[in-house]
Amino acid sequence: MRKNEILSVLMIVFVLLRLINYFYAAVVLQLISAGILIAVLINVVPKVNTSTKLVLAMIFLAGLSLMIYSGVGMQEWLRAVLQNGNLAMMLICVPMVSMPFYYEDYQGELKKLVQVRMRNVMSFLGLTSICSHILGALISVGAMPIIYPLLKPFALLYNADRFFQKTISRGYFSSGFWSPAWATVIIYSVYPDVKWVKVIPVAIVFVALYNAMSLLGIYFETRKNPQRYQIAEPEAGIGHDKKMIRTMMLMAFIMIVSIIVINTATGWDLMLVVTLVSAVFPLAAALVQRHGSAYRRLTKNYYDVSLPKVKEQLAVFVLAGFLGRALDVSGAGHAMVGFLPEWLQYSSAAMVAAIVIIMSLPALVGVHPTTTGTALIAVAQPAALGLANYTFCLSLILGWIVAMMVAPFSAVALILSGINGQSSFANSVVLNWKFALVCTVVFSLLISIIGPLM
Repeated sequence: MRKNEILSVLMIVFVLLRLINYFYAAVVLQLISAGILIAVLINVVPKVNTSTKLVLAMIFLAGLSLMIYSGVGMQEWLRAVLQNGNLAMMLICVPMVSMPFYYEDYQGELKKLVQVRMRNVMSFLGLTSICSHILGALISVGAMPIIYPLLKPFALLYNADRFFQKTISRGYFSSGFWSPAWATVIIYSVYPDVKWVKVIPVAIVFVALYNAMSLLGIYFETRKNPQRYQIAEPEAGIGHDKKMIRTMMLMAFIMIVSIIVINTATGWDLMLVVTLVSAVFPLAAALVQRHGSAYRRLTKNYYDVSLPKVKEQLAVFVLAGFLGRALDVSGAGHAMVGFLPEWLQYSSAAMVAAIVIIMSLPALVGVHPTTTGTALIAVAQPAALGLANYTFCLSLILGWIVAMMVAPFSAVALILSGINGQSSFANSVVLNWKFALVCTVVFSLLISIIGPLM
C-alpha cells in the first residue's frame, strides 16, 4: 500500500474514531486521533509550496513556543492537537456530499438552461451568482472547479469575462453566511446559545443583499459601455429538461433540511451532523434513484481523488486549532484582544469592523482566516468587547468572508488561478478589494443592529 493510500485510510479511521468519541468519550480514542493528525501533518507539510510551508511553520512555532512557555500538562497538549478535530472530521467527509449531483448529467442541463433562458449579461451573471452560491453552500470550495468551466464559455459570449470572475467568486463567498460546509460552523460549537437555525433567516437576507450589491455595482459598470455586452441567442433546437433541474434542486433542499432537522432534534454538534449527512445522503439518494453503479464509481473517485486533495486544508485547520488553543492557555490571546482601543466597546459597529480587519489583514500574507478565527473564538469574550454573542459570531462570519475575498493564498484564489491562468493576487485582492471595503462598512452596521435583537 502506498503512503498516500495509507494516509487516506488513516483519515477515514480518524472520522470513525471522532464519531465514536463524540458519544463514548475515551482518552485512548483521543490519543489515536491525535496521532493520526500528527502523521498527516508530518507527511503533508514538507510537500506544500514554499509560501504555504512558511505560513504553516510560523503558526506551528508560535503555538509550540506558547505551549512550552505555559508549562501545561499532556492533557492540554492533546486538547491543542484536537482543538479543530470536529472541523477536520467534517472537512474529510464534505466532498462526498457532491456525489448525488453527478449521478446524472445535471451539469449539462444547467448549461442548457443558461443557453435557453439567459439572453443578456445581467441575467447571465444573476444565474451565475445563484449557481455558485448554491454549489458553494453544498460542497464548499469544490464548487469552483465545477461551475467555472461550465459557465465560462457563456461569459465569453457576452464579452464579460471579468464580471463573470467577480460574480462567480462572490456568489461562492456569500455561501459562507450560512453554509454548513464552511469552517465557520465551528462557531456554533463554541457558543451553544448561538443556534445555526436561528442564524439562517438573517444569513439569507445578508446573502441576497451581498449579491445584490455586487450585481448592482457590475450593472453600473456595464452602463458605461452598454454596446460592448452583446445579447446572446441560443442555438436552434436546444432545450433543457425541467425534471432534471427540479430533481437537482430537490436533492439540495432535502440535504439542507436533513441537516436542520437532525441538528434541531438531537442537539448534536453541527459539524457532526454535517459529517453524518455527507456520508449517508449520497447512499440514500443512490438507493432511491437506483444509481448504485454511479455511487460505487463516485465513491472510488472520492477515495482516489477528493480525499488526497483535502490533506493540505486539513493541515491548515489542525495547526490553526493548535495555535488557537496555545493562545488561550498561555494568556497571549487575551493580551492581544487587550490591544483593541477601549473606545471600540462603545461602538459595536466599529468593533465589528475591527474584528473583520483583524481577520483580513493576516490573510493578505497567507494566514488562513481559520487561524485568526479560531484564535479569536478561543480567547475573545464577546461581553468584554461590548458585543452580544450573536453579534460577535456574525462578526466572525463576516470577517471570514471578507478575508477569503482578499486572500491571495486561499483555496478559491489558487483554484481560479489554476483555471484562468491569472495570478492569485488578480483573483483576490485586485478583483475584490473595493467590494470588500463596502461589505465591511455595510454589514458591520447591519450586524451591530441585528445581533443584539437575536
